[in-house]
Amino acid sequence: MASSRERVVTAAMRLFGERGYSSTTIAQIEAAAGLSPGAGGIYRHFPSKSAILEAGVAAQIDGQADLVAMIKDPGALESLPLRDRLLIVARAGLRRLEQEQDLNRLVMRDLSQFPELLDRVGREDIGPVFRAFAGWLRSEAVDEVDQDWDAIAMALMGAVTHFWILGDIFGLHPAGIEEDRYLEAVVALAECALTSAESKGNR
Repeated sequence: MASSRERVVTAAMRLFGERGYSSTTIAQIEAAAGLSPGAGGIYRHFPSKSAILEAGVAAQIDGQADLVAMIKDPGALESLPLRDRLLIVARAGLRRLEQEQDLNRLVMRDLSQFPELLDRVGREDIGPVFRAFAGWLRSEAVDEVDQDWDAIAMALMGAVTHFWILGDIFGLHPAGIEEDRYLEAVVALAECALTSAESKGNR
């Protein structure tokens, strides 16, 4: 069972994501966490609303470790064909964006008010995932092939992130292309880059 502190953080991040940081009150967080609104119980755990935000951001950053570990594990996907490996990684990235929904909304809408937290998200959340993915792509290619895998990784991550952002805003991507079809297209682009690299390496 979650502790009252954990319930406060979970409830606060959900409300921050739905309503925005400034529009969420301590009383609303207390009510959503199952505490008596206005009784001050929340202050047994946190001195301020901004301290709750800091704890919530830290908790969601910690959650990306599973995705990074999967990408970095050389044995996790090696028995699968290349297209399947790429599709698993792309889908895992999309699921991670969904799990970080509240944090992503805060990044786009509220964290400019908290530059240190915004910087932390970049350094400790987005940065490690990007570096792990770029390294994984590099490992999938033939050694010493002249490809800018950092830029390719950024383009592919950007494509998946863009799909999630517009889906979150509109409920369904305005282009009307559903998830499986979209990810298959992203994977085809990634596979093309990797197989093109292999072709160059075999010349």
